[in-house]
Amino acid sequence: MTIETRLGSDLMTIVLCGLGLGCGLLSMDPSLPVYTSEQTDSAHPGYRRTTVSTKGVVYVNDFEEAALQLSSPDPTEVVGRRQFGDGKICAIPGQSPSAYLAVDMGSEMPAYEVFRNIERPPFDWRHAVFQRMRLDVPEGPAANKETMDPALIDDVVRTLRDVAPAIPPVTAPPMPLPGPTRVHGILLFSDQFPGLIFRPSFYLAESGQVYLADSLVVKVTREEQSVQATWIPASEVFTRWVQTR
Repeated sequence: MTIETRLGSDLMTIVLCGLGLGCGLLSMDPSLPVYTSEQTDSAHPGYRRTTVSTKGVVYVNDFEEAALQLSSPDPTEVVGRRQFGDGKICAIPGQSPSAYLAVDMGSEMPAYEVFRNIERPPFDWRHAVFQRMRLDVPEGPAANKETMDPALIDDVVRTLRDVAPAIPPVTAPPMPLPGPTRVHGILLFSDQFPGLIFRPSFYLAESGQVYLADSLVVKVTREEQSVQATWIPASEVFTRWVQTR
């Protein structure tokens, strides 16, 4: 292919995208159900309640779904499309589409979020059995550290469920962008919940103390990101595990 041909092809792609005829729209099945979307303030401060619905069936993403993420970040079974744009609505492997859906909420790039059928109860992580735990940490001694130790996993769930928040309350300081952060995720996998992951968070303070939170609110500006959460002191066992290779 010559340089002129490639340039011509790229130009055609740009034109098609501008007209809404390219960038995936041509491959979107027009017979797929169309989901309308609505967003309002959540009953939980700092969160937004987003719904998608079709033919009277409503799915929601709110506080209860904020700590859920897909096991596979790029689902392939498309079961619907959003009313505006090219957002896909996909089935989640291991989950019935009547219970949970993965909805592309991105703009330029796909960004799937978990939506729950409002007729189904929220995922009850407090009484779930988790078989595997991994730290969502990109670098350092505990990067992507993983365990199947039921005692350690139970320690984390029990702390989140039963231990009182720190007194006085702890606040994670704002972190510059780009830059390191002391707040990371804990990925908990359950055979009872295939295709989805429960992702609480932990904060490693400069003092070396570790804190846990079942949910958090992240605010991002051009210069920094700040995190708001109700932090709970972690056990000595988990604290040591987080800080060792």
